[in-house]
Amino acid sequence: MSRLIGAVGNTLREKGYHGVGVNKIALRAGVSKPMVYEYFGNLNGLRKAYIGKKDTWMAYFESLELPENPTTEELKHCFVKMLQDQVRYFHVEREMQKVVLWQISEYNLLMRATCEAREREGVRLLELADAHFRNSGISLKAVMGMLVGGIYYNVLHDSAGHGTLAGIDIKNEKEFDTVLNTIAQVIGWAF
Repeated sequence: MSRLIGAVGNTLREKGYHGVGVNKIALRAGVSKPMVYEYFGNLNGLRKAYIGKKDTWMAYFESLELPENPTTEELKHCFVKMLQDQVRYFHVEREMQKVVLWQISEYNLLMRATCEAREREGVRLLELADAHFRNSGISLKAVMGMLVGGIYYNVLHDSAGHGTLAGIDIKNEKEFDTVLNTIAQVIGWAF
């Protein structure tokens, strides 16, 4: 099972989501094709097992240590840390980059379900901050959406070898830190 799941990741990293087929995965894992069906039921079951291991957002949401009624400062710190952690993780995890490309490139029930589960948890977290932003004219949801989208685009742009984005080279440690600090500034401005 583990070799098959690993083969999905290796194939995804090298060939993208179009390369993830039963024959290619079984061959790469060094097992017979019927093993995919025995362990996972079908290709989608294998994909689901892979996504469950690779997509760390649900585990991340569960690991957040927020009190039942967090203060504004605790919420602000939580959102800053969450986005900074996302940049760090997404920047080095080529497989996760391919998963996100897959999610935004085509409609797929598995990817849709994965996104919806993440979205439910994210919205639950954002709702904790609703009282702070009531009647402020500021939408933390919009701020977070723009930041998450910017993180994805910036990392994917870099990963594709397109060079700098807005003059920032996130391969450069100092400029990478500038991105992390800017996330904290933007969240701070919103709060």
